[in-house]
Amino acid sequence: MVNLLLIVVVLLLFVTLTLLLRGDRRFSPLEYYARGKEVGFTFTEARAVMEMCRIAGVPDPTAALWSIRELDACIKAFAKKYRAEGKERDRGAIAFMEKLYEFRKRLEFEQPKYRAGITSSRFIRANQRIRVLVEGVGVYSSTVIDSNERYLVVSYPVGARVPPGFQWKGARVSVYFWRQEDAGYVFDTYVLEDLRIRDIPVLQLGHSESLLRTQKRRSLRVRSRMPAYLYLLKRLEGAYEKPERVPGLKCVVQDLSEDGVSVLIGGKARIGLLVKAQFYIGDDQIVVSGTVKGSEYDVEKNQSLLHVEAMTPSPRMRNVIRSHVYNVGPGDPERRAPELDDRPFSV
Repeated sequence: MVNLLLIVVVLLLFVTLTLLLRGDRRFSPLEYYARGKEVGFTFTEARAVMEMCRIAGVPDPTAALWSIRELDACIKAFAKKYRAEGKERDRGAIAFMEKLYEFRKRLEFEQPKYRAGITSSRFIRANQRIRVLVEGVGVYSSTVIDSNERYLVVSYPVGARVPPGFQWKGARVSVYFWRQEDAGYVFDTYVLEDLRIRDIPVLQLGHSESLLRTQKRRSLRVRSRMPAYLYLLKRLEGAYEKPERVPGLKCVVQDLSEDGVSVLIGGKARIGLLVKAQFYIGDDQIVVSGTVKGSEYDVEKNQSLLHVEAMTPSPRMRNVIRSHVYNVGPGDPERRAPELDDRPFSV
């Protein structure tokens, strides 16, 4: 009983001290440093974040350890400070910024929209890209056109030539797709109909209530439309982040993350190619090297969208990419998101 009373007294003293320190202000040092230790910051790092929050105009620095918006303001202030001081390549500054970005990513993926998945194909929306696997035949690309209570309407699958006598109607297929800001999914179903709607060939796929949630998103990506150069590599080892001095194949960066990049090229390209994408976002030069893991070919436009899985970037390059993905770079947003010019591109 005595021990219980002692614990209660200590808790009351702690609460009273916290309220006295807070006064009329929103900020409590005790709360702040306790939260900073909880999320992995040292006392010195937490103090640096607190000082930068004040410079960035964040009224309560504790909010930067809970809220993405306040944390972004703090990270942007740090980026401006290091750039002004010429410390962008300083090892200590790079390591600290990397720690901030890792915490930023953790806060991002703690949001409910990344935790809640779907369990039925009825939640798939129009324009969702899918992969259709027919065992023993091949893998095909398609797009969801419409969804109702009975079935999915998808565009006619594009890919390898089907064998003679093959019929889509009645075929058992596996459907793979990546749900934006969520994860990858796969389910098995049957093709109910192979028909034409307004003279456009489509398939009707039966719904499934047994979706398997596969790999979750590991990093945030930014949609873009940036002109770039693409280079074919013989190997990835070596100068995979070293900028090339001569122009490469013209392409367009469609999205970017620390894990990879999607680029639009003219013509076809095979899976497994080793490539390097090089482009500018404002004053920052981005160089990403990796392996083509997927290719979606548009027959009408004679274009392919290549999904490149990147080698793990160096800490400096990863921080540069993250600054633009999270929109906290030191430059103006207008300068960091150039539009595609009118020049043609080809492979």
